[in-house]
Amino acid sequence: MSKKMICIFLCTLFIFPILSVTAAGNPEIEIGGVSGGLFTLHIEITNTGDVDATDLNWNITINGGLLAPSSRKTSDSDILLKSGESMIAVSKLINGIGRIQILIRANASGANEVVKKVDALLLFFYIIVEQNE
Repeated sequence: MSKKMICIFLCTLFIFPILSVTAAGNPEIEIGGVSGGLFTLHIEITNTGDVDATDLNWNITINGGLLAPSSRKTSDSDILLKSGESMIAVSKLINGIGRIQILIRANASGANEVVKKVDALLLFFYIIVEQNE
């Protein structure tokens, strides 16, 4: 009977570490506050996941407004955003007049793409964000 107990004990020691699998988490990207101001937009991007976000890409597209090109884009790619950290994405210089629509996209390896739409008012060189979550 003691040989059986020893065998069971040894098997338990060797088999359970093989069976236990640690779940590797995923990065989770969130687009936070969008703020305007003089000439540029500032967008907060956060990794709320439990692992680092690799190959993070973000893209800002601005449509509408007068006295300026009808569509303006800013982007950056291949960014490392550690778990629990945030970054601020800054747009290129924006000028013109009128209502504009801001489309923000962010994605990373292993994370779902996140999209946020925001309306704003462009007064020559000053941007007033109208809708912000």
